[in-house]
Amino acid sequence: MNMCGKTVKYMAFVLIIVIVAISFCGCGQPKSANSYRSVNAAPLPSQTLASNSDFELNWNSDANAVMLKSLTGDDYWSDILYEIFLEGRESSNGNSPISITVANTKTLQWDTVTSYDALDQGGKIACKKIDNGVRVTYFFEKQRIAIPVEYTLRDDSINIAIDGRTILEDGTDYKLVSVSLTPNFCSLKNETENGYLFVPSGCGAIMSTKAGANGVRKYTGEVYGEDGARQVPTDFVEDEAVRLPVFGAAGGNSAILGIIEEGAGSAVVTAQAGNDLLGYSNVYAEFYVRGYDRFFFTYHGKPQGTTNRVNDDISKIRMSVGYYPLFGENAGYTGMAERYRKYLLDNGTLSESDVSASPYSVTFLGGTGITKSILGIPKKEIVALTTFSKASSIISALTEDTGISPVARLVGFTDSGVRPGGIAGGDGYLSVYGSEDELADLVKNNANVFMDYDIVRFSDSGNGFSLSSDVSTTAIKYKSEHFAITPFRIMDENNPYYIISRNKLAKAADFAIEKNGEFGNGSVALSTLGTIAFSDYSYSQYPNKNRIENDVAAIIKKVKSSGKAVAVAGANGYAAASADMVFDTVSTSGDYSVFDYEIPFYQMVFHSYKTMYSQSLNVCDNADLALARAAAYGMGASFTLTSDYVDDSDDLDEYPLYGTVFEDNRENIKRTVVSGGFAEIFGKTATARLIDYKLLENGVSVSVFGNGITVYANQTDTAQNSPAGLIKAYSFVAVEG
Repeated sequence: MNMCGKTVKYMAFVLIIVIVAISFCGCGQPKSANSYRSVNAAPLPSQTLASNSDFELNWNSDANAVMLKSLTGDDYWSDILYEIFLEGRESSNGNSPISITVANTKTLQWDTVTSYDALDQGGKIACKKIDNGVRVTYFFEKQRIAIPVEYTLRDDSINIAIDGRTILEDGTDYKLVSVSLTPNFCSLKNETENGYLFVPSGCGAIMSTKAGANGVRKYTGEVYGEDGARQVPTDFVEDEAVRLPVFGAAGGNSAILGIIEEGAGSAVVTAQAGNDLLGYSNVYAEFYVRGYDRFFFTYHGKPQGTTNRVNDDISKIRMSVGYYPLFGENAGYTGMAERYRKYLLDNGTLSESDVSASPYSVTFLGGTGITKSILGIPKKEIVALTTFSKASSIISALTEDTGISPVARLVGFTDSGVRPGGIAGGDGYLSVYGSEDELADLVKNNANVFMDYDIVRFSDSGNGFSLSSDVSTTAIKYKSEHFAITPFRIMDENNPYYIISRNKLAKAADFAIEKNGEFGNGSVALSTLGTIAFSDYSYSQYPNKNRIENDVAAIIKKVKSSGKAVAVAGANGYAAASADMVFDTVSTSGDYSVFDYEIPFYQMVFHSYKTMYSQSLNVCDNADLALARAAAYGMGASFTLTSDYVDDSDDLDEYPLYGTVFEDNRENIKRTVVSGGFAEIFGKTATARLIDYKLLENGVSVSVFGNGITVYANQTDTAQNSPAGLIKAYSFVAVEG
């Protein structure tokens, strides 16, 4: 054998071993560009950073604070509680422009550290001027994390931003979980005249800033609701999601509106009202830079609580809040709604619908599962709650009763009934619902029929979608698996459903469009697409629900381009802005114990641009109150119907099917729409903007519409006086002029 050749092979082998060894040796690796490193930067002297005709952006080196000052009045806003600084008071929260939450890599415990406390732990602050503003980097030396924050003055607002690509982190002992961005910028003194915080829980809610005996009242809500792909323990607490990425504070003659302009899916809105220790109330956005999953942990088989596990990588996305000062008659929640609507229009995300409306809508439930036992072996089958022909008959009967044809939505006419099955309900329609000709007749003979397609959740492979490869993954790379669970029992624990991969969402929409056209259906409803915001950690561009707004808007636009009207339900703002119609529009807020009252902020943003229908009156807790609010908020009434009742349905724990049978609801629908005067009021307000709303002390609401109509609605169970006279319990009246 050639010894020279043997030597070359040996040296090559040794070289490979060395390369592999270096690749696995951390000490041999160069530091990442995003690894933590401290800096020695010269301090930035106090100065004016930028200005225009209305505002001035200043830096105060003594306070390490950025301030936005009005040039037309005495108002100013700062990233710290500036008056506390002037008073010489030390406050970890009040003097902190940001705070961070970190996960201990050994214990998995989360801790929050303020930038003010970080200075006592060896941290520092570095500043650099940028166009129309400043970049301030906050160094947390103990945690070895650095957060650059950019403050930029615009014509009528300031933008405050973090870019995930610029965050520095060591990651050995602590991993960054979230950043609370300028929690004091949207704040006001507790004793401010008529002072309050606005939070977007549900339709919207107000928190008074008055201090009370119970101390600070705190609310927190994840923007667009819980991440649909997240692994979380079952929680039976019902709450209304945050559907709009906005918040605000008002008092005196000024207000400030915060709009989460980038990274809204990663944000949580937090409000603290009546803080008697600081004397201030505030509302702000916290951004999660890492996704997480939550698990129960046990000790000797006994539940001990929950623990969180975070994603390995920081999200490389930009997160920002635009703060818009408002003055005079605009310095309140109606002015905030007006400004947010302008923001949506200016950005081209809000479109006006030209789909004809009706004072009421009906949602038909199609199928339900039942479990039969054959020779002791359970077997599931789908039976019809409503068939196509019976839906046609019910629409005809309602039209005859009221003189008005309803808008109709068909939900659960799928291969699995009202539960998730194949994507978009599977291929075709089961024969239990009737023939294709009966479906075609239903659509042909009625103006507004929306067939609902679930393109987000599925439990069966088929039609090009696989449970093994087309499922979103959670922050720690689990399949996004869910179970249908109620407080009474766990349903189908062996038959979970999954959340589709974000990369396949557009394909699922294409399948729904194709199916809709193939069977001659009219309009399209995408209820779950409008409601469920979700991540997919299989792809770097989809952490923390990133780009869900863009993806959903693109899908709705594509469906519209096929000639179909599009409806959504219980929709997040980005879906409502793009769609033609909104079913199940929220008219309540969530955490009642901390809110003073609810406001129709959601409706003020979208009214006259979109037709909105209330939550179903015949299956809600208080139908009379829901109807009064529908009249006050300018929405249509809604009902959920079936033609038959199936007493052995597997879905009774989730759906109150006993209250949906048409014959049991027929007289109530006629009385509500016609005799109760609801259709008349809807006709007067449907196309006008809702420009003002207030709730009087006696529970009577006053809604002012842009065409001069004022609706007084009694939202209590006893008769009340109003400017329009005595109004019976849960009744309403419209006054012109």
